[in-house]
Amino acid sequence: MSNTGAPVRFTESAKANLLPLVHDGKMPEPFIRVGMKGGTCGGTYVLGFDSKTEFDEEYLIDEIPLLIDRRQLLFVLGTEIDFEARANGFYLHKPSTL
Repeated sequence: MSNTGAPVRFTESAKANLLPLVHDGKMPEPFIRVGMKGGTCGGTYVLGFDSKTEFDEEYLIDEIPLLIDRRQLLFVLGTEIDFEARANGFYLHKPSTL
C-alpha cells in the first residue's frame, strides 16, 4: 500500500509496535490520534487513543486507523511517528524541509 499523500508517516518500528494492538483488538479506543497541545507555536505533539469527533479527518495508514483534527492538520502535516525502545516509547518528529 502506498502512502503517497498521507498526512503523517509511521516508521517501521512504530508500525511494529502499533499493528499488534490494531490486529488483536487491544486498542482502548478505535483510533490513534495525532495532534498538537498547548498552541501551535510553542505547542507539543500528542499521540494517543481516541474516538472520532465532528472535527476529525479519518485516515488508514499502513492499516493503522488514525484521526487528525482538521483544525490541526497543517501543523502535523509531514510528521513522522517513530518508536524508540531505548527511549521507552513513541515520539513524533517533523523533518526539516530545508
